[in-house]
Amino acid sequence: MLSRVEAPTHAHEGPEAVIDRLVAGMIKAASTAGLDVREIRAAGVGYPGPLNQATGTVYSAPNMSGWKNVPLADALTDRTGVPTVIENDANCAGWGEYVAGAGVGARHMMMVTLGTGVGGAIIVDGRLHVGRDGSAGELGHVCIIDGGRQCGCGARGCVEAYASATAVVKRFTEYLDRGWRSGLAQSRERVTCQAIFAAALDGDAVALKVVQETGHYLGIMASAVAELLNPEICVIAGGMVQSGDILLDAIRATCLDRNDHPGRTMAIVPAKLGGNAGLIGAASHAKCRIGTTQIGAIHS
Repeated sequence: MLSRVEAPTHAHEGPEAVIDRLVAGMIKAASTAGLDVREIRAAGVGYPGPLNQATGTVYSAPNMSGWKNVPLADALTDRTGVPTVIENDANCAGWGEYVAGAGVGARHMMMVTLGTGVGGAIIVDGRLHVGRDGSAGELGHVCIIDGGRQCGCGARGCVEAYASATAVVKRFTEYLDRGWRSGLAQSRERVTCQAIFAAALDGDAVALKVVQETGHYLGIMASAVAELLNPEICVIAGGMVQSGDILLDAIRATCLDRNDHPGRTMAIVPAKLGGNAGLIGAASHAKCRIGTTQIGAIHS
């Protein structure tokens, strides 16, 4: 990586303002690396929402205002002269881990990203699997409990409704409401997922129960995907992974319990690239799509 530039998205200002910032970021990143942006032969964009990879069009985004059928790839190419491709941001991160991180050496891989939501990416026989319209890999919306908790997507029982950072905090406070005692109880209005995982590492009984349950829910989903795709490796990414084996062992235990073969042979490991996974994946994806050797990458 030659340079890295970060800036607030200010998504509420709409697509044009965001595109302006992306263009400025591309130019600044190139300049910081001692290049003119016109020397960059391809750019890859990781975008947080449904899109069409073939046309470079963004359909919509749940957390960004006004993004409806925006020709993002063409807009960036027109403004910079750099051929640009777009991909779902979780797919970019998954591809980054596959080519340069925890998935190196595998042919078949799944990655689960844990944050405000639960995302995912699927690699089949060395290729990013996006499905017929680019929406494959939405592992957060695999149903694990029929008729279960309401998910933000509108369905019930999705793993995201149980194992996202938001869901972890909600389940923790529900235990407090039922009378469970925790060292975090006095600051319950300010409790975060990070604080819950830290408390679990310190031995807090309620926090530990919630973390282990979170691993169990993720294990149900991972074991289902293992039965379907039989990957060699499942990579877990996101801030929760910093808790280490408390979470991963719970995922592994559930996979072992539910699968006779796939869950027993699939390695479950933490991601390696951190915040650079999406950047590296976007760049590598652009290289694969456009077939060049000198790549610039941006990640929104």
